[in-house]
Amino acid sequence: MSWTDSGTSKMDLSRLLPEIDEAQAVATRESASAPSLLLVDLPSLSGLSLNSSYRVTAAVIARLHDAVAPSGNIAVVGEGRLAVLVPGTGPRRAAALARRVERCIEDLHNSENVPFSGPASVRIHQLDPGASAQDALALAGVALDAVAEHALPVWPTRAEIFDSPRPRVALADDLDEAVHAGRIGLAYQPIVGLQTGRIIGVEVLARWQHPSLGDIPPLEFVPLAHEIGVAGELGRLVLESALTQLTGWRNSRAIGSDFVLSVNTSADQLRALVGRGQLQGLLSATGTDPQNLALELTEESFVAGAEQDVDVFTQLHGLGVGLHIDDFGTGYSSIGYLRRLPAALVKIDRTLLGDLAGDPREQRFIRAILDMVGALDLGAVFEGVETRSQARELSRLGAAMAQGYHFSRPLPAATMTALLGNWNQT
Repeated sequence: MSWTDSGTSKMDLSRLLPEIDEAQAVATRESASAPSLLLVDLPSLSGLSLNSSYRVTAAVIARLHDAVAPSGNIAVVGEGRLAVLVPGTGPRRAAALARRVERCIEDLHNSENVPFSGPASVRIHQLDPGASAQDALALAGVALDAVAEHALPVWPTRAEIFDSPRPRVALADDLDEAVHAGRIGLAYQPIVGLQTGRIIGVEVLARWQHPSLGDIPPLEFVPLAHEIGVAGELGRLVLESALTQLTGWRNSRAIGSDFVLSVNTSADQLRALVGRGQLQGLLSATGTDPQNLALELTEESFVAGAEQDVDVFTQLHGLGVGLHIDDFGTGYSSIGYLRRLPAALVKIDRTLLGDLAGDPREQRFIRAILDMVGALDLGAVFEGVETRSQARELSRLGAAMAQGYHFSRPLPAATMTALLGNWNQT
């Protein structure tokens, strides 16, 4: 169905409110990730009547239903603005879904000749499980009393505040100072061996506590670091701090010899770390066995830069440092690259985890993933495991490793140290 013959029906905001309340309740009850709300601002439509604009919106909604299925809910919250509720969604999955939404709208423009004036804008707002649906929407910048008139909001979100010129410049200055002063913190999320129940590694996550704004999510400050040219220094700082912590755990015998520290990086940061000899220097200075370190690239950046970064990947392999591919399965076809390049492990994105306990199709799907990565001689970590039943079914299906809130949320170093001491002794 093309946009020209799409119906004009749409889900209004009132139908989304109980869905938000239910998603909030589930997150609280199951100690799962808070729901996320994607606010989608469609590009303006030139030369179309109001009725034609509604048909375009209906066509967009139809495409987005496929993109966010099975659990996503979509509502029109203003003229040219949609809200997509995705329950139980961590920051990285929300970012992956936002990219998928953007691509869907771009594909509609290219395949159906929809006269959009530019790209869509997708803003991510993670909801507070303790807030009501009305309060959550208000904090996200959706004006409930303005929906009928398609007038939009009076409540600016923090992201909107940051996008205004002066505060964004001030935030950039603060980030530059924090990076060069070494005031970027780290959190560690355990990776658990499903067959043994032991913590076999951790993923390292950067954290920035702004003196007046509080915790700034990585989805906001990492892109800003790239914009202002401090991403390389940020990557070096995170790696140095993480390796120093790894040395402390090793010296205190809190970890075994096969423990792996996984550090998120970008293609640019990886080139700087390897090309400038920073990685080799840090390994030497901290006395780290390269086999205890892995650098993670997202599937998106891995595929986009794979050809130009072959030499970097080869050098990394020569050092004995692992290369892990993060967010695997979020829409990019990298199987061909995985056959040729020295990746050691893929991290299966949480969007691929369905109802493992109740749906034989989902179980066959997971087995197929395991067969594929096994055929490529790769390890696999399943991300986003949030329930005991998911962990149990993954183990039964033969999965070796997993991480997620079922095991632990990301923890500061001291708490992670205590967890290592208690967990692996039980």
